[in-house]
Amino acid sequence: MRAVVRVAVGGVVGAVLVLVGGCTGDDGPPTRPTSTVTSSPTPTSDPTPTPMALPTPPTVMAEPTTDGAIAAGTHFVALYDYAFSSGDAGPLMAMSAEGCEYCGYVRDQVQEMVDGGYSTEADPLRVVLSDSTEIREDEWFRVQLRVEQGEVTTVAADGARDVTSAGGVVDFVFAISWIGDGWRVEAVDLAEVPS
Repeated sequence: MRAVVRVAVGGVVGAVLVLVGGCTGDDGPPTRPTSTVTSSPTPTSDPTPTPMALPTPPTVMAEPTTDGAIAAGTHFVALYDYAFSSGDAGPLMAMSAEGCEYCGYVRDQVQEMVDGGYSTEADPLRVVLSDSTEIREDEWFRVQLRVEQGEVTTVAADGARDVTSAGGVVDFVFAISWIGDGWRVEAVDLAEVPS
């Protein structure tokens, strides 16, 4: 069983995000932070956490505006939670552009979790601040979401539990596009917010 930290802070900056500007990171592959808290595995009577329900897109997502872009970014974060909770990254990938490296990284991490026979438990990510800039009218947007994550627990198939992250605050910076009938996440950059 490998430790899972749901929000992997690392530099994944697509060319689109570089053009949009205002993001940090390097062009290397994303990295997973090391565990910040560990505990002895403790078996439980029910080893399988109850997965969250598939999030419903908010109605404001139906328009190519800065508010719609913020709603789309927030929905992507909810799909991120859903992917780790359910083991199904399909809905997240359906909202992801083909070239989104971070999206592919998340899909691979979820698949690794499923293949390894373990799951994760955490409270849903909580957006505490949001901002959006329209880069090209009705087409390209930059969205920044400050997100709080609580403790993440990895649960093995036998019910053994390990706290693999104490949580923290992270800025998600999205390059996001409106393709005529919906949003596509083109690139994501993450930056840990110092406490």
